[in-house]
Amino acid sequence: MSPVGTHGQLSKPMQDLPFEERMTLKAKQGRRVFGVELRIDGEDGKPLPHDGVSTGELHVRGNTIISGYFGDEEATEGAFDADGWFGTGDVAVIDDRGFLAIQDRAKDLIKSGGEWISSLDLENIAMGHPKVASCAVIAVSHPKWEERPLLVVVPRQADDPPNLEEIHEMMLEHLAKWQLPDAMECVDDLPLTATGKVSKLTLRKRFSDYVLPDAG
Repeated sequence: MSPVGTHGQLSKPMQDLPFEERMTLKAKQGRRVFGVELRIDGEDGKPLPHDGVSTGELHVRGNTIISGYFGDEEATEGAFDADGWFGTGDVAVIDDRGFLAIQDRAKDLIKSGGEWISSLDLENIAMGHPKVASCAVIAVSHPKWEERPLLVVVPRQADDPPNLEEIHEMMLEHLAKWQLPDAMECVDDLPLTATGKVSKLTLRKRFSDYVLPDAG
């Protein structure tokens, strides 16, 4: 998008909401700006309702959306549908007020036993542990569940790493038990991309042969 696709300004009625409700709205990615359309599609490619619950891939369309990838016709054809909607690769929900909330990148979701697990949800909670300096969650293969989450942590102090059971306790306040990571590995640092983001592609390659404790 150029330069933005959403804004976080609250309407006058929304400004009169209780503080907690206003902060919940402000924590989302906002509503569409003029000239931009937002849509979420299910796995079957059909649009999903904007009910704040239905989760799918975010598609955008409008005058300020890119028309294609420079010098890459194949990527352009794969990103746009016949009606000009661009598939962002973000997994999101949109509520009945039009507020967008991005859940994860589609390629970073973990599919376990037919259910989706958000790596971002796990990472955000794990980052709240005082002994965690940074972390990332990736999918590793599992013979029964197809994929399970692995938590990769950079401890604040190498000689005093966090305990997986403690992190599980934190996560259980917000998530179901089946969503929790099966194992944790401590590393000195996380690989980064040129833009400073964690390179999960590199992490997945590094742990491609990883065997979970109950999957040996």
